[in-house]
Amino acid sequence: MSYIDRLIKNCQLAKKASPVREFVMKNISDLDGINKAIYIIEQIDGDPRKTFKDFSLFRQLKERACAKLNSPSKVMYVGSSTTGLKNRIYQHIGDGPKGTYALHLRHWFKEQYKVSIKVYDESADVLQIIEDDLSDQLKPAFGKSGGSNK
Repeated sequence: MSYIDRLIKNCQLAKKASPVREFVMKNISDLDGINKAIYIIEQIDGDPRKTFKDFSLFRQLKERACAKLNSPSKVMYVGSSTTGLKNRIYQHIGDGPKGTYALHLRHWFKEQYKVSIKVYDESADVLQIIEDDLSDQLKPAFGKSGGSNK
């Protein structure tokens, strides 16, 4: 099967896919045992324009590898994990390695945020297409768009 045929097949699967579970994270332990999921980090209060400026300034310090800047939005980040969601969220919270591209919230963000989780039982390729679609719809303030860094 050619790449284009696989891509079309995976897009068709992604269009039909739905989460097997959806919830808002209350505690990091909620993520125990979850490998394949999409997560959405949203600002609950505060001004998205100020948040965008604050992250831009934090990013300029070059103390940690930071997510790409897009434009102000209450949706801060859309991402996925296929190897362990808990570790990826730790990185965004600010407890991960300095060299991992993430939000590192603990180091610069003082407002409230929520992490919504959508658990899927799909292949990594299909999950990436679903993430790309959500990112296109939600227009997050930070992070790359698509697995190919488009």
